[in-house]
Amino acid sequence: MDFSVVVRPVTAADVDALAALQEASIMRLGIACYGEAKARAWARVGHQFKHVLLEDGRFLLAEWGGRPVGVGGWSPDSLEAKLAWIRYLFVAPDHARQGIGRRLVAAAERGAYSAGRRRFEVWSSLNAEPFYAALGYRRLRVARWPVTAAVELDYVLMGKPATALESRARSRGSSLSPG
Repeated sequence: MDFSVVVRPVTAADVDALAALQEASIMRLGIACYGEAKARAWARVGHQFKHVLLEDGRFLLAEWGGRPVGVGGWSPDSLEAKLAWIRYLFVAPDHARQGIGRRLVAAAERGAYSAGRRRFEVWSSLNAEPFYAALGYRRLRVARWPVTAAVELDYVLMGKPATALESRARSRGSSLSPG
């Protein structure tokens, strides 16, 4: 059996498994930064928003051995034509730190760049801030997200220009394709 990671668009059949993956990721990887009560409230939100993963093929699933091990994608900003939001990036806890998140972010950035987006931003959880910093994202500001009426999470707005993608596109003499 081939156990290489395959990245493909999310389908309706994937949504429930990806919401469960998100919950497991938050509860294992986010609990150290937020504590159990806040992590549990955050994990429940994924089930409410899981259908956003079906937006126009902009969300991707990473599979390993036929099992989902990661999810992530991008959305266009509604006001700024050149801005893309990197969103919903979660990796299965047993597959963290194996390059899956990096691969999903790179694919999302390529897709956004191909759609004319030249700047990327992400609302990073505290536990993911070092990951995004390693990918060239810089801290822009800190804010609080009200997960429930009683629970707020500290988040970090991070951003980066698409300069690395622009340089590669220029050196190849063509635009980058998603995927």
